[in-house]
Amino acid sequence: TSNSPPYQGGAKSAMDSLHAETQTTSNSPPYQGGAGGGFNSLKLPKNPIQRLGIIHSFPDWIIEMWLEQLGETETEQLCEWFNISPSIDLRINPLKSSIDRIETSFKSQKILTSRIPNLPQALRINSSTGAIQNLPGYSEGWWTIQDSSAQLVTHLLDPQPGETIIDACAAPGGKTTHIAELMQDTGTIYACDKTANRLKKLKENADRLQMKSIQIRTGDSRNFPEFIDLADRVLLDAPCSGLGTLHRRPDARWHHTPENIQQQSQLQSELIANAATFVKSGGVLVYATCTIHPLENERVVRSFLSNNPRWQIEPPTIDLPVKPSPEGWVKVWPHRHQMDGFFMVRLKQF
Repeated sequence: TSNSPPYQGGAKSAMDSLHAETQTTSNSPPYQGGAGGGFNSLKLPKNPIQRLGIIHSFPDWIIEMWLEQLGETETEQLCEWFNISPSIDLRINPLKSSIDRIETSFKSQKILTSRIPNLPQALRINSSTGAIQNLPGYSEGWWTIQDSSAQLVTHLLDPQPGETIIDACAAPGGKTTHIAELMQDTGTIYACDKTANRLKKLKENADRLQMKSIQIRTGDSRNFPEFIDLADRVLLDAPCSGLGTLHRRPDARWHHTPENIQQQSQLQSELIANAATFVKSGGVLVYATCTIHPLENERVVRSFLSNNPRWQIEPPTIDLPVKPSPEGWVKVWPHRHQMDGFFMVRLKQF
């Protein structure tokens, strides 16, 4: 079937035929997304894969993958969550300001905010703001935009002042600058990425936040032999399908296929094996993705551990807003935790 068109998902094709049916059998308006539109007058399939795909506009293979992990009730909750507008979270820069000060300055402009438990730098905006760059403290580097679950990754890494850290897939640099904040901008952070344009964004952010400890390296992290055995800690925020952030990029659900997830998983396995060589004996490697597909997460980690017996999962010892699994990794489900979908695990070399 090499000449077949790109996979669009059963839900999309089913949607088209249902749409045609509504045009001829009811006076319903065209499909508008979500559970509304013409669905009330239609007999939906009993099969939960097809039914949820049609109602919530997802390809069958994604629904099936979530059903296997969550069951029907929670899969529906997750679909609903991904079809609402995302919230905006800020990460406060403790080197320049404080969460109390920023809350006060936002309140004076009638902007509602709330804190996220166990994430000391996270502040969620709960009202409309206008242009973000006009908010108090933006140009002064008091804060940056970063979802709570992405902030969680750096707390799991737990960088310490004066250490040498490698951020292996760093652009656009949200986690890189967070590492610098937690290290009090001391030590050295090597921020690598092969995309020069995205590294430019990292440099702009580092300059706005006035970070001095970040050294930018352009190139594929697999091509830096000088990093071998160099770092106290390595962060691999691996390129992934982004299936945990579908509320931010709704079209992505139609752009991925089971085949390219398999390719992503292969690349991620190569990247984690390489990133592990950068870690000093006794050091830490954090593997993270913004996807909730087991092939890109649990399978990559299990495969790495089976090939590298000197490495083990080190479950988090700090209080986090998301409880680790029995295996020791942290999986953020958006509908449960009210933040982007993420997977993260802390590995230690013994």
